[in-house]
Amino acid sequence: MVIRVRVFYVYNINDYFCSVYDKYPYKLYKMLEDAYLTKRYNIKLSSSMYEQVITNFNKLFMNNFIFANNKLDIYYYNKDNIHLITNSSEYSKLMVTSYCLKIKTNLNYPRFFSNIGQYSDNIFICDFINKDYFWLNKVVKNKKTNVKQ
Repeated sequence: MVIRVRVFYVYNINDYFCSVYDKYPYKLYKMLEDAYLTKRYNIKLSSSMYEQVITNFNKLFMNNFIFANNKLDIYYYNKDNIHLITNSSEYSKLMVTSYCLKIKTNLNYPRFFSNIGQYSDNIFICDFINKDYFWLNKVVKNKKTNVKQ
């Protein structure tokens, strides 16, 4: 059995870029992808691009926020800036950095997305390997709409 691993990069987009690219997520994805690919050979340029588009995460607040939302789950574990959910159907590892949250998971919609969706409406998620991207609040709205039907 082959387990497909997805790697999601979770960005908190600043209000200006959120309003400009709300209806044009592909263009926002391409900017973030360029910064992601540039990072490998030009850290200064990459950091400058990120600083224009994103609002940094407060690492201490974010770690506490994720912990508070998962502490009663027996399948949840955290240490420093790493959070894990492991059970029979999900393996998700969330790493908190200032620029983004990085989630490695075996699911298309890991449980951490529900936590992050409560944090901000400006969350944009990219999977650069699979060329996938979306506004988290639009996916959450669609999930809620589909459940009601």
